[in-house]
Amino acid sequence: MAATETLPAIVESIDIKAPIEAVFAAVTDPDQLPQWWGGDQYGVDKMERDLRVGGAWRTFGTGRDGSRFTVSGRYTVVDPPHAVEFTWAHDWHEAGTAPNETVVRYDLSEKAGVTTLRVTHSGFTDATDRDNHARGWIVVLAWVRDFAQR
Repeated sequence: MAATETLPAIVESIDIKAPIEAVFAAVTDPDQLPQWWGGDQYGVDKMERDLRVGGAWRTFGTGRDGSRFTVSGRYTVVDPPHAVEFTWAHDWHEAGTAPNETVVRYDLSEKAGVTTLRVTHSGFTDATDRDNHARGWIVVLAWVRDFAQR
């Protein structure tokens, strides 16, 4: 496979017994996201964001082993509380290589007090990276569900 070939997107969804506004806030609010993202595996210590098209965002975290990491990007779609899309670049890539910037999109819809949150993560050029993120999104969606339903 050529290094520039894009792999199929990751698409996962979950139903959350919470209002759409609460779920949107959980995934975008810098005061809320660090409360749930990471579970017992690692922790997001801080989130900074400028929630507007073209605005930047960055999370700072600590791994279970004490290692520090960041994930950052720019917002490309902001449509509260129905959608938000942003670029995604993490700093745990192999030394000497540039991070693969990908795109994450959250689509939210609500029916009868249940919000469906769908995540689409696209732009992967490395199969291992994509597969790791695919497994990760299943866990992340459970974390946000548990947080928003409390």
